[in-house]
Amino acid sequence: MEYVELVSKCIFFYLIIIISLRVMGKREVGELSVLDIVIYFVMSEVYALSISEPDQSIWKALIAILTLTVLQIIIAWACLKKKKWRDFFEGKPSLIIYNGMIDQMEMKKQRYTIDDLMYQLRDKDVSTPEEVQFAILENSGTLTILKKDASKLKWKDPLISDGIVQKQVLEAIGKDEAWLREQLETEGVADPSEVFLCLWQKNGFFVLKKTTQNPAQMQHGRHEHAAD
Repeated sequence: MEYVELVSKCIFFYLIIIISLRVMGKREVGELSVLDIVIYFVMSEVYALSISEPDQSIWKALIAILTLTVLQIIIAWACLKKKKWRDFFEGKPSLIIYNGMIDQMEMKKQRYTIDDLMYQLRDKDVSTPEEVQFAILENSGTLTILKKDASKLKWKDPLISDGIVQKQVLEAIGKDEAWLREQLETEGVADPSEVFLCLWQKNGFFVLKKTTQNPAQMQHGRHEHAAD
């Protein structure tokens, strides 16, 4: 009977955790935030305790997992609404190299050693920081590099993300918000808050306005407009 209960608990909590992770949203392992990792660790601990302790109430563990799921959803919603919450829980990318020069203070702030930097540069087939125009330490810990010989290409990080101007990106490319607004006006956009995503590409700007329609509805609307 004890083994049957153990197997039943394993199956039950396996399904509960799978459902909880699905509800919390999709995220690649390399893109997990500190909050995600903490939630997953605590869930794992609750799961382990409920399995290893026969007297542990299954409902207490279920309440704990549901509480963690709701907490993660609330914080994720807050991060979507406010950039300051997103920066607090998920962090911000850091500019480590600019025009071949290493920002040592930023490296100290991020506890990022020169050995870490050189390893990731070698991994990108870069032998020296002098070859690099920009190097960004992402939230996931990976290093995004733009070489000097490729610096004539446009910047790949978004200039606007969910209506918020990415001032750090503008500073990195030597531009300001006034310049960005001028470019948006040529695209028929009055204010950055109207933009869901703005990229600076080689062939011009890619601007995606905010909308409540899904891609299928947008495509259908285009067909109707073409028919008219």
